[in-house]
Amino acid sequence: MLIWQKLLVTMFIWTIVSILISLSAGLEVFVTLEIIGLLVVREFTEGLLPREMKDRFDFFIYAGLVVFVIIVIRRVWLALS
Repeated sequence: MLIWQKLLVTMFIWTIVSILISLSAGLEVFVTLEIIGLLVVREFTEGLLPREMKDRFDFFIYAGLVVFVIIVIRRVWLALS
């Protein structure tokens, strides 16, 4: 099994676990768990992945962080109003 296939299976399993954990908690918890999963997988595979695969992973991490910042800003806005 190739490394990208192992990563795909790992992230699929993590997504299923994240969905099950966040069923009652909401979308914010799901997004947070997915970002954590992406960061952990990226860190563990630092020396194993080729540069283009790292760049693809980084794109999803940055996109997730943008969504996370939006969630945090929304929560702060609700707390202040």
